[in-house]
Amino acid sequence: MNSFLAISCFFICFTTTIAFPKNGTKLWSHTFKLGEKTYFVDLNEVSFDDAVIFCKDNNLQLVAIENEIENTNLYNHLDSLGIINSGLWTSGTKLAFSEEWVWLTSGEVITFTDWNFEPTYKNNNEYCLAVVPSIHDPSHFWINDNCEVLAFPICQSVSSN
Repeated sequence: MNSFLAISCFFICFTTTIAFPKNGTKLWSHTFKLGEKTYFVDLNEVSFDDAVIFCKDNNLQLVAIENEIENTNLYNHLDSLGIINSGLWTSGTKLAFSEEWVWLTSGEVITFTDWNFEPTYKNNNEYCLAVVPSIHDPSHFWINDNCEVLAFPICQSVSSN
């Protein structure tokens, strides 16, 4: 029993030190700049709501993909990092009783889209937008999903507009 406690303590202390250095800054799994935005990907899966909070707690916001160039560059970079067939939360959402998808971070209606045979609204509960880089269909990578599903948050630097 004592060895179990010692191993548990070591694991908790060691992983806490790696994830949160003593200066309080977050070590991101991946940080990269494409165009005017800096992106931050954390490889800890969370729900959509927790992804919003996670980004905000780090003075960031969930990503809003504004155009085809950004979409293509983001897809290619995630693919080059080996992040494929895994969901990543964006700030896209379809609010209850609304017909339009909006970027939660700005409130703007989503005008550019890259749906992968979506939105499908399976079980009438898929109101959050995730991107899933796929080796099977690199031409489209947006899906609508249940907001409680666990996915990686992809945050962006807060715009100064």
